[in-house]
Amino acid sequence: MAKKNEKAEVTPRRRIDFWDTTLRDGHQSLWATRMTSAMIEPIAATVGEVGYSVIGLGGAAVFDSCIYYLAEDPWERLAMVNRLTPGSAKACYIRSLNILGWDIFPDDATDLTIQTLGKYGVTAINAFDALNDTRNMESTIRSARRHGLQSIGSLVYSISPVHTDEYYIAKAKELVAMDVDAVQIKDSGALLTPERTTELVPKIRAAIGDKIKLHFHTHCTSGLGTLVAIAALPLGVDVMHTAISPLANNTSNPPTETVVYEAIRQGFDVPLDLDKMEQEAAYFRKVAKEHGKPTGIGAIYDPALYRHQVPGGMMSNLRSQMAAQKLDVSFDALLEEIQRVREDLGYPIMVSPMAQFIGVQALFNVLHGERYKVVPAEVRNYALGWYGEHPSPMNPDVYDKVANGGKPITGRPADHVPPLVERARKEFGSHLTDEELILAFHYKPKTLQAWREMRSDALHYPLAESSAAVLLNELRLKKDVNFFHLSRGSDSITFRR
Repeated sequence: MAKKNEKAEVTPRRRIDFWDTTLRDGHQSLWATRMTSAMIEPIAATVGEVGYSVIGLGGAAVFDSCIYYLAEDPWERLAMVNRLTPGSAKACYIRSLNILGWDIFPDDATDLTIQTLGKYGVTAINAFDALNDTRNMESTIRSARRHGLQSIGSLVYSISPVHTDEYYIAKAKELVAMDVDAVQIKDSGALLTPERTTELVPKIRAAIGDKIKLHFHTHCTSGLGTLVAIAALPLGVDVMHTAISPLANNTSNPPTETVVYEAIRQGFDVPLDLDKMEQEAAYFRKVAKEHGKPTGIGAIYDPALYRHQVPGGMMSNLRSQMAAQKLDVSFDALLEEIQRVREDLGYPIMVSPMAQFIGVQALFNVLHGERYKVVPAEVRNYALGWYGEHPSPMNPDVYDKVANGGKPITGRPADHVPPLVERARKEFGSHLTDEELILAFHYKPKTLQAWREMRSDALHYPLAESSAAVLLNELRLKKDVNFFHLSRGSDSITFRR
């Protein structure tokens, strides 16, 4: 861990840029990723005018929610926001070798996905890996640069005997060697404290040099998120990730307004339109009230978080699923078993998908009264190297049980998966667009069929940039409109039902 009183040199930054997480991490954390495109459309232009350096838009959870719950086309959402925010940089998270899903994908699938995201106005790709295995992030970073997008390599923060300052410095240098545009400290588990922040951030800043931007991303699950963000301001951070206040706090990110005004008080140049920022906050307060959605409140400090490290969203899902299944299991016993399983597996980080794998294994251990009597395929694949390099060696006895005689792989997992794109075109049909093909290899045919059926009466956001196309499509979906006539110069169109 960090040595006390050991300080790295910090190059002063007098300007702080902000990355708005509201349209991705904010509602993913507080609204179970249920923000609809209809909620986004009226405020998108204003968000684009605030002056954020980046607007966070997409990731695995957003695509999943559109397909499984909202009957929306995620590509249409990206196109709509891009049309309304033409001058703004927009970002999507790529979950390393899982891309936007849970399976292990080869490099050609990663490249097609990133190229297609670029067509919809995504200008920055944030690559992260649950094991901080930079080999898994390499193809994402390479593809982003190939297609003219910014590449941001994330280092997920964790606490263990393995995750020392030296570990993170080495990982940061590996990302620099891959020619990333920026490095992000990603504290998705809300495990940083103000003291730990002042130790770690200057060392990462020094390790990556002055030419590469440093992003800072934390959550408020511990109750310390806002303090942590403010502590990071003078430590060489270039871009701070925050959510507008109605969708901040609790398990979400620190509130934009609080961090912005504190940065201004500290003398930083903050290139934001504060009036537009307040308009964004007022709008989402109104949306939350109208739709019965929660707004973020400060979380109560819980020291147990630093032991089990279970993310806030996963914690609530575990409780609800156990209640729904009427499982006679002590939740405290489950959290203790999660700690033990994580240690057995070599301290993987409690972030998707590893957090879910560890949680399921721990639940099986508690339910069956015998540890590792039942082992999910994902945990076995982890043991055999299919998710990347273990942070530290597994418990040998547990490895023998989990691996069950399987042959481990070496090198990058993606190198062991055959190319997918052309194979998928043959399987799903050569007539499919790239957008349809990407959804096809992320989601099962039955899932997509159910999604198409749900979408039959849903509001669509056309991919065309024409405002007339948007108007025509929305009028088409209004069942009480039987006739309309549109004319412009010598051109006209009439519609009757």
